Amino acid sequence: MLKGWKMHHNSLIELAAQLPDSSGNWRPWEGGWTTLELIHHLAWTPEFFFAQIEKRDMNIPPVPSTIIEARELVKNLTGVTEQKLNEYTDSELQEVVTIHINGVDVTEPVEEMFHRLVAHEAHHKGQLFIYARQLGVTNAPFYVDLSVK
Repeated sequence: MLKGWKMHHNSLIELAAQLPDSSGNWRPWEGGWTTLELIHHLAWTPEFFFAQIEKRDMNIPPVPSTIIEARELVKNLTGVTEQKLNEYTDSELQEVVTIHINGVDVTEPVEEMFHRLVAHEAHHKGQLFIYARQLGVTNAPFYVDLSVK
């Protein structure tokens, strides 16, 4: 499971590195997330899952002010997420828990929750790929990092 997350997440880090420094407040439509808001969402979403699984309050960092700060946030929270994912034992991954997503109670093993995390990140990373293309990024990375073992 960690491998699948890292494959997607490494690609996110590489994509964020290619975004123009001036693109933070750009949004593709009125009411859509700015580039900073989308990166922020991608960065802290693992905390949403961890907090619900662990039945505690979320610790959401503030939205960064610049793309440079957003890149740092993603890198910093990458280490936190990797450490947390590594802490779960096989038996803990099989525990059945209930979390609340968009007003719906979802009950399933923790491992399945983490598959939801990967899918959620892939969805929003796809949006960021579109943002990047619209912002002039021409050499975007592959959607996953195939070097992850």
